[in-house]
Amino acid sequence: MSSSKPIDLADHDLAALQEARDLLGRARQAAATLALWTPEEAKRVAKEVAAALLPRAEFYAEWAVRESRIGKVADKIAKNQIACTLTPTAWDNVALGGVRRNDALRIVEIGRPAGVVVGLSNSTSPVATIIFKTILCLMTRNALVISPHPVALGCCTAVTNELQAAIEKAGGPAHALQILTRPTVEATGALMRDSRTDVILATGGTPMVRAAYGSGNPAIGVGSGNVPIYVDASADIEAAAQTIVAAKNFDHGSPCSAPSVLMLHASIATQMQQALVRQGAHVCTEDEAQKIQNYAFPGGKFNGKVVGRPAHEIAQAAGVQVPVDCQALVCPIAQPQAGHVLLKEKLSPILGCVVVQDINQAIGVARLMLQHSGAGHTSGIHSASAEQAVVWGAALDYYRVVVNGSTVHDSTGANTGLPYTFTIGTGYAGKSSVDCNVGPELLVNWKRVAFPLPGGWAGAMASGAASAAASAGASPSQLSTLTPELQAMVLRIVQEELEHLR
Repeated sequence: MSSSKPIDLADHDLAALQEARDLLGRARQAAATLALWTPEEAKRVAKEVAAALLPRAEFYAEWAVRESRIGKVADKIAKNQIACTLTPTAWDNVALGGVRRNDALRIVEIGRPAGVVVGLSNSTSPVATIIFKTILCLMTRNALVISPHPVALGCCTAVTNELQAAIEKAGGPAHALQILTRPTVEATGALMRDSRTDVILATGGTPMVRAAYGSGNPAIGVGSGNVPIYVDASADIEAAAQTIVAAKNFDHGSPCSAPSVLMLHASIATQMQQALVRQGAHVCTEDEAQKIQNYAFPGGKFNGKVVGRPAHEIAQAAGVQVPVDCQALVCPIAQPQAGHVLLKEKLSPILGCVVVQDINQAIGVARLMLQHSGAGHTSGIHSASAEQAVVWGAALDYYRVVVNGSTVHDSTGANTGLPYTFTIGTGYAGKSSVDCNVGPELLVNWKRVAFPLPGGWAGAMASGAASAAASAGASPSQLSTLTPELQAMVLRIVQEELEHLR
């Protein structure tokens, strides 16, 4: 098992920089070993490692909440369990390397792992994010270096060491997974800029994600959330209220996909607010809403002390009396306008609320929210009209629109066809390189050996043969010349190429 003890140097910043260099040097050695694995072996190890960590889900959830003071233990247990159970199985039928063919285009494709991945871990889901990224990298035969958020350094370091021990027990190399134990801004920047880093998997605050994109190395980054929810006149009010409050209260509102602002159609606004109260939310008076706003955004600046804290704790600090089991603080916004702080992301059980006359006004409020943050992330709508839902999605620069569901869970595929993930790409609108839910496919590149094709690509597309072959999902085993010996030779050549680049 690799050691993650901090370097004993007097200067903390210099020690952190030296540690970053040493981590990358060891990661390159591990990557060379991992590149020799077959995709089947990689998936096997990933499943064994995930299974080893599953019994520790509660232990690390309790530690994360105790250390960071963000979120709820029960919900972090669920996140950790999902990361351990779903991640290693969700891509069982997806090729994450090896050799495959496309008959229609007469192309043989050869998978190449990235090599060394630098992964940024956030403060709101620190352990689950590390488990998720570790499993992704194992399945794709990549080495991973984690730069954790400082508020969760202890639990992140411990789970990284335990994951690495499980990797070695399953037959993996030393240093396949490492962590920066001195996560300074300078050291994290050094990790991202170093030429030995092949790709950055960035989850966290906007400044760090922007730094990843400015590092000079390839980056897969995500953006901030700021989720608007429109409840129209045709919605199932009780179901909508239950779903919204549950989503807002999950992990005390800390997920970036949690509802941020409600837009209620005027004809059902009163009924909807009453339903929210029945679900455990507190609908604030104008005076109470102002107190909550002043505490959460003193002087217009966001107060990080509200992140992932219980609703009653926030209310008490703001001078508002609510029951101890309050699920959410609904703050009416009488005059939504550009710059209104309650239109910003809140990462807490605080929920803005605007009464609108129609969907056009709701779209206008959501666009005011986009001026702050959230572009490309997630929005929601509760409506009986499929047409209304599509209009809402088409009008706004949110790349995930959850219809009649939980934006927290359904944006990652719980009850929708969206892919499972812990990392949401926000596309060009959110200044991200990807608009999809991030999975292991993005950590593998494919070389393509192209044989002569009469009519070329255009001819194949015009005939429909290429699309038919793609939908059929051609298997590598269908090509008689791709013998096990040839596949092994190709994988060896890919590994030699990676070694040469080092």
